[in-house]
Amino acid sequence: MFLRRLPVPLLLGVCALAACKKPDADVVSPTLPTGPLYGVPNIDDDDENGEPDWDDARAQGENDWVTVDLSGLGDVELTLAGNLDAVRVWKDDELLLDADTSTATAGGGVYEVELGDFLATATLSVVPVDSPEAAVELSIASAPLILNHHLASAELVVAMASTGRSGNETFIAGFSDVLGDGFLPFDLQDYGWDVWVQDELEFATLTAPGQRMDVVIDSIRTNNDRYLDNAPESELEAPDTAVRTWGTGRATSQDSFGNLEVSPPVTVDGVEYPFGRIYWGEVNGRGVTDELADFLEAQKVQAPFQLDNTWLCVGHVDEFSSFVPDPTAPKGFRFLYADTNLGRTFLEGLDPATSLPRYRTDHGYANVGAIVDDQALWASNADMQADYLDPNLAIFKAALGLDDADIILVPAVFEENDMCGGAALALIPATVNLVVADMGSGPEIFLPDPFLRTDDDDQGSDPFIAEVAALLPDSLNLHWLDDWDWYHVQWGEVHCGSNTQRPPTRDWWTDAKHLLEGE
Repeated sequence: MFLRRLPVPLLLGVCALAACKKPDADVVSPTLPTGPLYGVPNIDDDDENGEPDWDDARAQGENDWVTVDLSGLGDVELTLAGNLDAVRVWKDDELLLDADTSTATAGGGVYEVELGDFLATATLSVVPVDSPEAAVELSIASAPLILNHHLASAELVVAMASTGRSGNETFIAGFSDVLGDGFLPFDLQDYGWDVWVQDELEFATLTAPGQRMDVVIDSIRTNNDRYLDNAPESELEAPDTAVRTWGTGRATSQDSFGNLEVSPPVTVDGVEYPFGRIYWGEVNGRGVTDELADFLEAQKVQAPFQLDNTWLCVGHVDEFSSFVPDPTAPKGFRFLYADTNLGRTFLEGLDPATSLPRYRTDHGYANVGAIVDDQALWASNADMQADYLDPNLAIFKAALGLDDADIILVPAVFEENDMCGGAALALIPATVNLVVADMGSGPEIFLPDPFLRTDDDDQGSDPFIAEVAALLPDSLNLHWLDDWDWYHVQWGEVHCGSNTQRPPTRDWWTDAKHLLEGE
């Protein structure tokens, strides 16, 4: 019925190639472009023939190149140097320069520079045959891949929708009623009833002046056409949207992308990270696949760091941390973090006789008093707090430059699960496992309904909803979704069962130059 989650020199300026000499009074030197030239790696499939455009030279509909206007110059000598396996130059559909041919002479006109890899660099020297003293050298650089952070505006939210049988209609309606055309359901039946769309893919972008390419990173969590394996290609791949996978072999739960997140922009020890910092969790030293980790490290601008998720059954960072926007906050956001001490204090303040039908059925606790009186539960939560939650919070503070004023501690309770060898899952649905989607009318926040009440239908009577609403910024529009049967008891929550595409936010060639150059 359900698919249970498995446990656990970069930018060069213009330089002269020949010593300048004073031209004759009646000679006018030609005007040449000054560069630098920035582009995106041509990894999409504009003609939709199943081949990346870099491998399918001059694909029909191709638009991912950088133009260089050398019109009016007459013949020019061109020399390409640098990463020649990932840069080539075209003119009038003719390949002029690449790894095999690095020098050519051709007439003036419009040339096209094509890039084949992330952060590829090269130089293109241009020497007018009739005016060699006007020679220039243009630097070329392709974009780094930048992962989206949750505080960027949202363009599209996706989730898996059940059709033709009783399923998650209420969960899906919670998104569609608020987001309208900004919400896209995928047919759950087409993908083996795999609801974990957050875990299967990660949205990212490539940009250059006047250019944008979306990239969907496809996890190795599924393969052989099973479950959501084909969803990125079937649902999202298109011209200007590429699908790529880093890594092979047997996946662990840490290869799922609920375990791959990005902070908002931060400044740490005087270093600005305008696109935020990537982070993931490791279980017994194993995080995302090595190939993906190495690739993300090599992109430089989002400087990944790691956390210790060994205490968790599923082992994902979105189980205990998140961010929400807050215009009143010093940094423009609040960091939300699960705290079991607050969870215990909150429950101890409730009427112990409060009946909890959902917890009785799925967790074995008939009422609030049964949870409060479970000393083994609280002993294990105290250990999780001391051994993992507190140390991980210290890592977040250091890596993101956070202080206590930036952080909202959210009540949380975890329970050990025998199916995971005693590792932890959320007892109260993990509040921080949420979705932030601002499509122009303010931040819409989708959270898991805690059902910490007797009447399922009366969210207004839920003390946990009231408690969390009081903690969060007033500017947020909160929507508490019923994710209990299809997500919570299957070891996930709202964020795990959805995904969000977001637009680029800033220009890497200016705003992240200091990171790319290692300053």
